[in-house]
Amino acid sequence: MSCCYSYDGTLAGLLTLYARLLPERVAVERISAVLLDQQSLFSSEICIVTELTVAEAFWQRLNSRLSDNSLKLLRRCLLADHPEQELLIYRYLLLEAEQGQRIDGMLAHPVVASAWKLTQQVGREAHRYLGFVRFQQLQGGIYYATITPDHRILLLIGSHFAQRFSDQQWIIHDQRHGEGIVYDCSSKEWLLLPMNQESQPEITPQEEQFQQLWRNYFQTLAVPERKNLKLQQGKVPLKVRACLTEFGGTI
Repeated sequence: MSCCYSYDGTLAGLLTLYARLLPERVAVERISAVLLDQQSLFSSEICIVTELTVAEAFWQRLNSRLSDNSLKLLRRCLLADHPEQELLIYRYLLLEAEQGQRIDGMLAHPVVASAWKLTQQVGREAHRYLGFVRFQQLQGGIYYATITPDHRILLLIGSHFAQRFSDQQWIIHDQRHGEGIVYDCSSKEWLLLPMNQESQPEITPQEEQFQQLWRNYFQTLAVPERKNLKLQQGKVPLKVRACLTEFGGTI
């Protein structure tokens, strides 16, 4: 009989859960992330307690055993925001434990196909957001950008912007997931940190003037007779426009 399991929502907690269940090939119906203050004494779920040493040892074993393709798939699935991502990963790891590196060629298998599809979604969104990040200069000289991706893609795009804007101090804030990248141009390093926006950042007068000029240019360049909203929405989805200067987005 399959059971439902929960963990504390952290990566260490999820790795601990996998480390406990995979060796016994436990049948799992559902895996859910439950915060500590949401847990109930009468819950039918089995809560796996996080153990950092167990999680670290399990992650090291995965890195030594999995192929490069499987590791890439696993990392991107872990960055996904999907209601069943934990279960998809568990089923993939179960199959990998049975098939070894042969799993890389089993793209038609439903377990592999589901994980691969999720990986593709994360990768495509990360690639698209390389063109949807708009920095705005704040008081103090820091450049700040907001994004609202479906998945937690900051780890996939951080290196790109660190190379492209290596001489500037900047922040990319994922408002949907409450985290952000902070880049330090002196050390040439960036960190992923929890981040919440409690107040509206103040942009410089020069930035405000530049944004208005850019919006005017964007509107003037458009040809009304050739307006194609369907094509435009396909290239620039509505969900990202609130963060784009040319569409009137502000911080």
